[in-house]
Amino acid sequence: MKSPLLLSLLASSLILVGCTSSGVVPTGPDTYMVSRNIAGFATTGDGKAAAYKEAGAWCAAHGLVFVPVSSDFQNPQIGSHMGHFDLFFRALRPGDPEIHRTQIEAPNSIQRIEYR
Repeated sequence: MKSPLLLSLLASSLILVGCTSSGVVPTGPDTYMVSRNIAGFATTGDGKAAAYKEAGAWCAAHGLVFVPVSSDFQNPQIGSHMGHFDLFFRALRPGDPEIHRTQIEAPNSIQRIEYR
């Protein structure tokens, strides 16, 4: 039987750490997404850095070149909602003509509703 103290410590540590990943998800030809949920005292910057590292490592493990395409984020608000950081990227073979210096773009439209 687990003690209530142990369970509360585990729950507290999950709130403080606060970044969980979707893993690499295909979204189209040679295009993928990594999404990081952000909760507790983690920041959007933490989620962003983790998503870029995960995407870059995934591409390197598959012998591909990581090319960021766009990103989106929402900051967490403690007691209200978790935040998120979504990174869309291409994973291309070395030498692919689509590899070039990129500018990260925001999605064409974002619709958010905030309750206060």
